[in-house]
Amino acid sequence: MTDFNGWCTLSPLVPIGAHRAGVIESYDDGYGVAKLAASLPNAYAETSSLAMVAERFGKQGVAKFLRNKLPTKASARSGDMGEILATAYLHEEFGCVVGPSRLIQRDHQEWAMRGDDVLGAWLDERARLHITKAEAKSRASLGVSTVEEAREGLARNDGLPSPHSLTQFAERLLPTSDSQIGEAVIAMQLSEGIRPDDVNHLMFLFTGSDPRPHVAADLEAYTGSVPQLTITLRVAGHQKFIKEAYEEVTTVGA
Repeated sequence: MTDFNGWCTLSPLVPIGAHRAGVIESYDDGYGVAKLAASLPNAYAETSSLAMVAERFGKQGVAKFLRNKLPTKASARSGDMGEILATAYLHEEFGCVVGPSRLIQRDHQEWAMRGDDVLGAWLDERARLHITKAEAKSRASLGVSTVEEAREGLARNDGLPSPHSLTQFAERLLPTSDSQIGEAVIAMQLSEGIRPDDVNHLMFLFTGSDPRPHVAADLEAYTGSVPQLTITLRVAGHQKFIKEAYEEVTTVGA
């Protein structure tokens, strides 16, 4: 678990027009690094693979194994970290089912992945399926252009999750204890299809700066029908935080 409450202050969500925004601010980067480093292996490798490597080769073997899976470029690490944190937020703070990490299926450790950054799902008390489509951005200093990029990502496919991303999401869920959600996603796709009133949007911004004026302007300008939530996670030492989390995973015994 990322345990945001253990190293961050989570401010109450505030309304901006018909939508909401919130700020999470780190007060203990060291603890945050430790929590992220502990979760990174499962974001990139199957649990069964990690267990086998650990049993046969120990911690040094796991670190070496992960050096072949984790990105080494700062830009790739930053992008992945934003996606990992957005996924954790949806799961830990909103109770969404997020399934196994899609980063496990990446073709190459330095290549950007296609499709929707993050999908989460839940069933309400009437067993109606809801989907959250999330767009994550990570920048040391985050300005209006990055918020615009995130908005463009959320707006793709008429604001709906792409059919391919939804199918992959469902297939990742089917072998897990959340198979019921995976089946519900497939059933929705094969019957009436997903509709705007089945969807929520999350814009997740991971940065060392304060983009609140840009966030407010973006939400005030949004004219679509999908409920919007923007969360900004602020870590003053943004780049140092990312570097230390990845290095803690890959330098054991190096």
